[in-house]
Amino acid sequence: MVASYNAPVQFDIRNFVEFDAQNRAICPSCASIKGSGFKKRNLSVAPNGAYKCHRGCTTDEIRSALGAERPRQIPTAIAQPASNTTISPPQVKGICARLLATDSPARKWLHDRGITDGLIKRHSIGVGRAKVGNQHLPAITIPIPANSDGTQFYQKKRVAPWISEENQPNGYKPWSQYGIPNSVYFTWLPANATQTYLCEGEWDAIRLGELLRNADSEIACASFTSGAGNVPAQDQLDLLPGEVVIFYDRNDAPLKNGDRPGEIGAKKVAKVLGDRARIALVPMADDCEIKGWDTSNAIDSGFTLEDFKKAAANSLPFQPDEPKRRENPLRARMVKNIDLIARAADYIDWLVPDLLTPNELFILGTPPRTGKSLFCLTLAKAIATGGTFLDRPVTQGSVIYVNCEDGETKVKYRQTAQGWEQWGYDLPVYWFDEFKLSELDDMRELIEDLGDVRLLVLDTLSRVRNDNAKESSSEMGRILEPLQQLARDMGVCVLLTHHLSEATLEKDDDPFKLLRGNSSIRSTCRGAMVMLPGEHSYRLISENGWSDRLDLNVRIQPDTLEWKLLGNWNPRVDGDMKQQILDHLNLIGEATIQEIATELNFNAGSVCTILHRLQREDMVEKIGGTGRQLAHYKRSANLSQQLDMLLGQPNSDNTSVTACPNKNNLEENPPEKVINSPKSDHTSDTKQIAPDAKLDHILENDHFLPNSPNSVRTSANPHPVSVVCPNSQNPKLGQDRTLAHSTKPLKTGDFVRYIGGDSPMSMLCGSRQLEVIRIQGDVAIVKYERWAISQTIPLVDLRLV
Repeated sequence: MVASYNAPVQFDIRNFVEFDAQNRAICPSCASIKGSGFKKRNLSVAPNGAYKCHRGCTTDEIRSALGAERPRQIPTAIAQPASNTTISPPQVKGICARLLATDSPARKWLHDRGITDGLIKRHSIGVGRAKVGNQHLPAITIPIPANSDGTQFYQKKRVAPWISEENQPNGYKPWSQYGIPNSVYFTWLPANATQTYLCEGEWDAIRLGELLRNADSEIACASFTSGAGNVPAQDQLDLLPGEVVIFYDRNDAPLKNGDRPGEIGAKKVAKVLGDRARIALVPMADDCEIKGWDTSNAIDSGFTLEDFKKAAANSLPFQPDEPKRRENPLRARMVKNIDLIARAADYIDWLVPDLLTPNELFILGTPPRTGKSLFCLTLAKAIATGGTFLDRPVTQGSVIYVNCEDGETKVKYRQTAQGWEQWGYDLPVYWFDEFKLSELDDMRELIEDLGDVRLLVLDTLSRVRNDNAKESSSEMGRILEPLQQLARDMGVCVLLTHHLSEATLEKDDDPFKLLRGNSSIRSTCRGAMVMLPGEHSYRLISENGWSDRLDLNVRIQPDTLEWKLLGNWNPRVDGDMKQQILDHLNLIGEATIQEIATELNFNAGSVCTILHRLQREDMVEKIGGTGRQLAHYKRSANLSQQLDMLLGQPNSDNTSVTACPNKNNLEENPPEKVINSPKSDHTSDTKQIAPDAKLDHILENDHFLPNSPNSVRTSANPHPVSVVCPNSQNPKLGQDRTLAHSTKPLKTGDFVRYIGGDSPMSMLCGSRQLEVIRIQGDVAIVKYERWAISQTIPLVDLRLV
């Protein structure tokens, strides 16, 4: 046996512990206390080598766990005797003789491990005591040379390995090696050694070293005093002769990350040794199921030194792992322009046209006692029922309403006034009377569970904040950003109510300046609305990134407690596109905006606007998708019922079809109609139209006049101005009908056009050429190439092409 000695060198923890790419590692002190199951990387190291355990372990405790205690300069007068940590050669012989003199459990355990009495004597293995908690337990001792001349030895102790786990006292650790530096322990070192077999522990090194000794091999055998996972200092590694073949334990139970401790320890040693290192596999049967198969297991199973030499010959030079490239978190969020364009929608499918989008944060600011809660309640009802809000169609879905101001009695009173009772109050609106922004994660989970939430109302900002932040621009940005992120992630419109400041608004001032923290609000929120009192109504001023700023006149209806728009909402649409979209829906049943735009080669944004108007006129229905799925549109069920009634029950009163109203009635002023313009709901001005122009305008109208008499609405031809007759004195009224009666009778195979009045049939036929397939009395059965079924139309409503 050759003694080894650790010369004082500057301590660098990176020579003992392997750190990851973030310079984090498992603290050796924590691991020794918590056991092998402790895997938290709470040890960090700075570029200059300074290290810290974030659980509070001191540097001395960490170095002690590594077996590399700090050198101490202690005055001789007060220094403790060296015998407290080391023992002399006579003491080593004495404790060895004591072990061999008795048939103790320690001796029997060593025999079971293959350590014979001869090996016990050769390596001076003895028996001693180790302190565990408040008691001492017997321990097997292995002498570790403490200096180069062999006059002092450390004692590495294996504490009572024969005691069962249930009888082990609290604080029990298998090994006790306090004060022992991490060093090389040789069990066979010939003078002319050119190679070293490095084992994972002392018992394995003793067994394999004995095979080499008996063969008088020139291969040295050694282990590290602190195990394979902890690498000694370089001066100790330099003691290993020649090429170093590392035999590590196999079949170790994998860690949580899939790594096996033996393999990881071997790679750590090989990385430090560099080109001298080779990693070999301990000989093992293919069907071996023993966990932690080591060198001793192999020797006990009959493997010989030749098997170990073959394993060494087949060992591979250490190939260091490629340095792990730190994953850049920005890379996952980076999108190439062509991919962005491909995934972006071609239109905005509004929650409320021109006002609210379905996946953004909006804020509503009003003075106190203005009716902002009624505004939100009116909106909630419209979303829940799929009705209209400020004369605009909405996307139907569920609503979550955080009501932090009004009591339940007031909410019930307002709902009753608004007519919620007709649905039995059973609308998909969910209420909270308490909520804080710190609970956003829980709200996100709730929105996912409900699935079809379209609107989240937070009334008011001052009540849902959970901090004492001031309503300044800097603080508002920090508060609102998580709400904006929630809206985007969940596809939900978040409407947050807020108070306006008490400052006076001058004539040309921006009204949004009255919002407290306005600069941050307008940069974070997708849109903002403020409500200001006007002369006879309120001004609702709205801005967002998709449409022009709106300045609407609104007021509360006293009888229904609902906010209403003063005027009408009439977006400009193309009549031909409108008819083609209706035809397409007649043919295929239902489709999304993108499907309609692709099929008809239309701009998706224009299709979206036209469908909103058709929805408002009850000509199509919008079927909201679940969560963030796309909505579908189909022909209105009400319109289909009207068409079925028209085709199934022809009008038996021919006079009501052919009679003309009095000319004077035709030329009276028609009901007021708001002119189609981008801002038709901003103003109440109407242009004066000449009588003939009025008539042309009314004849070209493609929908029911809102103020028509009931008798007109329920007749076979809804508009009197469209019921033309041959004896009219006005050429515009008699032209088409005269042509119908001046031609020869219709027959099968003829092509005709529909000339009846505005009705569901007029919407269906338009100006198409229809083919007559059969004549039955005073009606004709016609077809069109894109219709799924034929239609029955009175002959008087058809003109030969």
